[in-house]
Amino acid sequence: MVFSGISGIVPHIIRFCETSKDKGRIMNRLGLNDVQAESYLAILTKQSMIMQNNDKYVTTIRGQGYLASYDRIKKIKT
Repeated sequence: MVFSGISGIVPHIIRFCETSKDKGRIMNRLGLNDVQAESYLAILTKQSMIMQNNDKYVTTIRGQGYLASYDRIKKIKT
């Protein structure tokens, strides 16, 4: 997948983690290297969009709210 910066990949990471995923699965699915994955996951964890639980990442309620807003904006744009 090709993404345009952090705003392009953020919703994909959050949506993918709606069911808990480990970092390796996130990297493989989204085509990220280790440094990129660590950076994005750290940012999203710090912003409470996802949380880490037993080495797996899962979307939080705040992350679900972000996705709902993202989907509404995307719908308006099309």
